[in-house]
Amino acid sequence: MVRHAEIAAAVCMFLGGVIGCAGDGAGPKAPAPQPWEQPNLERPIVDGNQEGLELRVWAVEDQDALIAELIETYKGRPTPMLDSERTSWRGSGLWAISVPIDELTLARGRMRLIGVEQQDWLGLMPAWREVVPGRRVDEGAMIARPGGTMRSPAGRFRMLARCWTVPGSDGPEMQVEMTVQLQRLHQRPSTQGLSIDATIPILEQGENFAELTSGFLMQPGEALVLVPVQPGFDPESVLGAEPKVDAGPPVPAVPTVGEAMLTSVELGGVTPVRRRAIIVLIARLPSEFRLLSLSGGEEAWR
Repeated sequence: MVRHAEIAAAVCMFLGGVIGCAGDGAGPKAPAPQPWEQPNLERPIVDGNQEGLELRVWAVEDQDALIAELIETYKGRPTPMLDSERTSWRGSGLWAISVPIDELTLARGRMRLIGVEQQDWLGLMPAWREVVPGRRVDEGAMIARPGGTMRSPAGRFRMLARCWTVPGSDGPEMQVEMTVQLQRLHQRPSTQGLSIDATIPILEQGENFAELTSGFLMQPGEALVLVPVQPGFDPESVLGAEPKVDAGPPVPAVPTVGEAMLTSVELGGVTPVRRRAIIVLIARLPSEFRLLSLSGGEEAWR
């Protein structure tokens, strides 16, 4: 199992060009994992019958056609999110799709990953915590939002979440709440911040984007996949277009929040190189939900 700090380092390494991350991304690419090194996505990354949320990160480079194929294959499937929330997330640069667990290995195998897939076991999280570390931005960077553009303070984009198990009509389900935050950096400490036990709650450590806030129920057998793409990304057009030789990806004028968090475009080479971090969330649930009874025993909710 990869620790959360290693996930953060991996996101920085894969996306490259990130302020505060070592390296400039110009080094040699990590070799693709051999078939025997590829993880089995149908099995949780922990031993035993633990329940909780599992995180996986697929880092890819310049694969518009493969991204389009992934989205086109599953965009018609319902997701745990409300349609209005899904539309809002898509407009902010994160396209949410639902992929059956038994097809996840095949979907991952079609993508050409940069290095080995990153994994983290989050478990049950009744309190908010950082689950996906994103890229840093300079003060004054322009970010596209639904109502226009914002001038960003110095900070770091990240995804926060909390989750717990609840009984459902067909068995246990997982209640998940997520939001994207621009965590403030380089702030002068206040008197309150210097006082004893004056820890700032995580939701107050930056700006939380309402358009990227959602709460939903996840069921076993489905994975929620978040793909960072431009709001106008059209998979049908991409799949039907003639391949362009040495054209490179277009350079976005003003990135959305989702793109700024999980996408980078490097301009150092002959053609621009775009890198993306695709987020995969899997709910691992028991076969039944158990409640403590007044007699001190357990009652099963199937």
